[in-house]
Amino acid sequence: MPSKPKSKSYRLKSKKFKFVPKSKKQWQPTRNWLELPSDLMLNILQRIDVIERLENAQLVCTAWREICKDPAMWRVIHIEVYSEYPFVRAVYKEMCKLAVDRSQGQLLDLTLIRCCDSELLQYVADRSSQLRRLEIVYNFDENDVLISKAFNKLSLLEELSLVGICIMEEDIEAVGRYCPLLKTLKMNQKSLIYWKDDADYYGDDVYVSAFNEIAQAIAKNLPNLTHLELIGNCLNNNGLQAILDGCCHLEALDLRQCYYHDLKTDLGKRCYRQIKHLKLPHDSLEGYLRAYDIADDSDDEYEGCSECDYTSYDSEDDNDDDGSDDGDALADYIILKEMMAFMDMFG
Repeated sequence: MPSKPKSKSYRLKSKKFKFVPKSKKQWQPTRNWLELPSDLMLNILQRIDVIERLENAQLVCTAWREICKDPAMWRVIHIEVYSEYPFVRAVYKEMCKLAVDRSQGQLLDLTLIRCCDSELLQYVADRSSQLRRLEIVYNFDENDVLISKAFNKLSLLEELSLVGICIMEEDIEAVGRYCPLLKTLKMNQKSLIYWKDDADYYGDDVYVSAFNEIAQAIAKNLPNLTHLELIGNCLNNNGLQAILDGCCHLEALDLRQCYYHDLKTDLGKRCYRQIKHLKLPHDSLEGYLRAYDIADDSDDEYEGCSECDYTSYDSEDDNDDDGSDDGDALADYIILKEMMAFMDMFG
């Protein structure tokens, strides 16, 4: 006689189950960022973009506000404009002035990319006598001319970097007179071979002569240079020889995209013998942070460069734009300035 099937409850009872208790999570205390030492918090906030510090970080709480008042927070200022709208540049100029004021004369390193003009440069010079390094990538004065009178208050300047700036002999003379500690000079630009299609191109001889005069001014007024960059320069053998004769302490010379001198002569042998770190005209611009700013617009090698890429201004779209970006930027600045004034009332 077949056995009677066992019930479901019986089958469940007959199975052996092993009870595994759930592991308890260890209690971890929450981190209170406000309790961090002020010097550590200052170090963290210094890593934030200058504009972010002004617009956001200092508005988070009273503690961060006090830290952002510390002049040490503003010893290094880097401001880059990704738009060529005049109102946007005007806003960033005012932001730069706020940051310079916060430094209280302790500014050491300043980089201005597509937002500088003579008025801002003079404003910085009047308030930053401790400045050691200055970099300007394109300015927006008429003819992009650098003003020499700003340098008479920058006697501690050790490095001057200029990209796409028209510099004159009197500027070199002023730098040599007022900046005796200058060791590094960078004067880089788009090579002349990219200019020949421009309507205001005057011919090779005019540019070569002008750049030779600049080279002679460097040799005469800056004999203590140890590092010289002349990317895209048009000096010929005469200008190069003047630099080798006048700058006896030169250790590094960058001649990339300088196509108007001949290094297959005895002058080239002298360059190899005298200069420890020599970069030649056809060497790659790889590793140069401002390569995008001096490369030809059609050069795919630097298209979309992550270091320097930005949305350029298109004049054809200007008529279709309602100017809302300009208004938004200006409104943001007005609101920021009002909030800062309000908080200053309460310390």
